[in-house]
Amino acid sequence: METLRGTRFRFDNFDLDCARRLLMRDGEPVELKPKAFDLLQYLVENHGKLVTKNELMERIWPGQFVEDNNLTVQMSSLRKVFGDDKNGPIRTVPGKGYTFVSEVFDVANDTELIIEQRSVSRMIIEEHEPVLSSRTTTATRSHFFTILAVSIPLLLAVSGFVYWQRGSGPEIRDYQLSKLTSSGDITSATITPDGNYAVFARKESTGESLWLRQIASGSQQQVLTAKPVRFVGLAISPDGNSIYATTFSPKLADPQIWRLPLLGGVVEEIKGITTGGAVSFSPDGKQIAYTESRSSMKETQLLISDADGSNKRVVARAADDQRSFPNFDANSVAWSPDGRSIACSVGEKKEGIKHGILLVDPQSGAERFVSESRWDYIDNLTWIDGDTIAFSGYTVEPMLGQILSVSISTGEVRQITKDLSNYYWLAQGSGKLLAVQRDQISHVSLTALDDTSDRATQREIHKHSGSIENVVFAGDGSIIYSSDAGGKREIWRMSADGTAARALTAGSDVTHGVSISAVDGSIFFSATRNGKHTLNVVSREGSDMRQLTDGPDDVYPSISPDGRSVFFQKACLTRWLRRGSSTSTQESRLSFQNGSRQNQLSRLMGRRSLTTLWMGRSTAYGGSG
Repeated sequence: METLRGTRFRFDNFDLDCARRLLMRDGEPVELKPKAFDLLQYLVENHGKLVTKNELMERIWPGQFVEDNNLTVQMSSLRKVFGDDKNGPIRTVPGKGYTFVSEVFDVANDTELIIEQRSVSRMIIEEHEPVLSSRTTTATRSHFFTILAVSIPLLLAVSGFVYWQRGSGPEIRDYQLSKLTSSGDITSATITPDGNYAVFARKESTGESLWLRQIASGSQQQVLTAKPVRFVGLAISPDGNSIYATTFSPKLADPQIWRLPLLGGVVEEIKGITTGGAVSFSPDGKQIAYTESRSSMKETQLLISDADGSNKRVVARAADDQRSFPNFDANSVAWSPDGRSIACSVGEKKEGIKHGILLVDPQSGAERFVSESRWDYIDNLTWIDGDTIAFSGYTVEPMLGQILSVSISTGEVRQITKDLSNYYWLAQGSGKLLAVQRDQISHVSLTALDDTSDRATQREIHKHSGSIENVVFAGDGSIIYSSDAGGKREIWRMSADGTAARALTAGSDVTHGVSISAVDGSIFFSATRNGKHTLNVVSREGSDMRQLTDGPDDVYPSISPDGRSVFFQKACLTRWLRRGSSTSTQESRLSFQNGSRQNQLSRLMGRRSLTTLWMGRSTAYGGSG
């Protein structure tokens, strides 16, 4: 049998992520010591083969003189996890060695095999998506400029378009996963109410296009040619005749809703609605529910209107300093099958930001939470039946978005998926639950620009499965970045050529923004713990970690050239800038008169997608101190 050389494997009810050195059982992490992990990885890579004890000793302890009982100790720790020879995946061949007997599937290289192991199938597509890092600095050598910008990190999102078919039983676990399609750069998706067709957006060189696919036969057709927009929300009318597509263009001040026939045709704009997410229809199709942001009123709103956009009214309000409704690139609103309530995601701002599911009466505006359970983020939800809502619940640690369900009558929460993937764009139609599945492989590349010509050369220097963010050059030419390669979000350093990558911190919980002091190389960063975003600092070697602010919304730090002040943003979706001391917790709010700059401090407020969890804004210090 051929030796596997992937980075992620699946066997039995386990997931093995070699790049992140993480073993998961039914979605829960399993603790393994480093040598036990190395032993397991080698056995999995050589599954079905007889591996001798000498081979294992040379592989796990290369060039070292160790006693044979070291192998016995590590093997014993694995058997505590998997069971003995009779029941576990590792079998002893007396006098010879060991064999890994469970069937192994290479998640990264052969996703079809993964599905077969679980008696299901799914579509896997590849999408190269550039994500902006936080500020980047340039290092000049002769006439060349080395740049970490725009395409750093470049995330390869391996996206699966999947749906679950409900079986004959009443439980959510009776859903069975099925393959939908194997084509495309899919960015968003939904399903028709009868469950027969999927509508999805595909990324193309000139923008995004819309497609219709018959689930049973697999045949598909384009219903809208590529347009220079992003489709940030899709919905189908209850009669199955119309697509409501929410579009976003950087050239327009507000998103737009386009209505077009299911099979394609004339596109009509629904005027007066500026939501950045998917709408949800009332059961009779006469009304739609959605969220909007009202920056002038410092609030987000849950609204309903007629299906043509008329008779618009507010059902619920969320003051920015207390709570917020997701309103971009999400389907965070779902009208109940009986029409008596609207379910929506809401983020509460107390000590930090935690999200729950709120039920709102469309007539009276009365509210109640479905459950006391909270998540770091919820942005997609749909009704499975009259008592059950399915939703994507995200955790920051680990950084995953899994599919769960909650009962309206009991508040009981069940987890549907338990793996290392992320799931988006939930939709339900006649017993089928559709989702877009996505995995990430991060690439860091250097681009050298010759200022004497138009030439630019790019080379990849580093990659791993998982997320790389906040990439910046340090003063010594090394590269500082944040990564979850070790299973937790930490600050890492690597050489300028991408080698010698190592974690600098333990327990940093870094999220939104990294900045490096030009004075002593200290690293300033925003950390997220228990829903609170605070500013922190560590030495250039990752020691002496200190918290500078109490939060709860302190993000995107930028250290001044003299190293005395750190400028940061108060919440991602506001324009508050604050100035704090780099050595104490003192801070003050910065004000701008008539939009002008004061003290040569400039703002960079470009909207960008930092992670799937956050649509944010960034700050940069551009002054002389």
